[in-house]
Amino acid sequence: MKRTCYIAINGIRSNPGDSEGWTDRFVTWVNTRMPDGVVAEKFEYACSAIFRRFKQRQRADEISKKVGYYRRAGYRVVLVGHSNGCDLIARVLECCGAEIDAAHLISPAADEEDFAQAIREGLIRRIHIYGSKNDAALKFAKSTRPLIGWMGYGYGSLGLRGPEFEALFPEVVHSHMDDTCGHSTWFQRGQRFESLMRAIQSCDLADQQTIKTTPCP
Repeated sequence: MKRTCYIAINGIRSNPGDSEGWTDRFVTWVNTRMPDGVVAEKFEYACSAIFRRFKQRQRADEISKKVGYYRRAGYRVVLVGHSNGCDLIARVLECCGAEIDAAHLISPAADEEDFAQAIREGLIRRIHIYGSKNDAALKFAKSTRPLIGWMGYGYGSLGLRGPEFEALFPEVVHSHMDDTCGHSTWFQRGQRFESLMRAIQSCDLADQQTIKTTPCP
């Protein structure tokens, strides 16, 4: 793999002080299992479901600064987010104004149009969506969006529609659906987490080898 930095971004209702959280395990896995020159960072924050919008732009700006540090040092940058972390990735693409090599969106509580715009503007080379038709949290978000979205509290539900979004941008978007998963099942210790990490590694290697023609597993 080329010199690469993965940046992991958690969703809401996470405790940054939990050393066993998925972002911590993600960083350890990358730093101990991937080749030299591949490193992992994390951007962690704490917020509730209701107040997540209040500092969303500030968080995106902070992530963008971190992205800039690594890009200036010559790294490829790959963003990995869960739930609201995927909405933050969309905000980063908007305010960065710089091309991101790839984004891995896990149960993305984000809007298709935000990522569609980034693709049209050439700000992202490849997007991988890890979703489930049985994601109860995103189903709830979808059902309540018409009621509270106008107040800025609504969540997107891209994780329910990975294949449909891939069909719109087949050369950029790859959907990895697993309908046995719930909203956070991907991070369960053991085989689930191992399979997710291996999928991210395999897809990113394929992305580097050829950005247009080689599908990842």
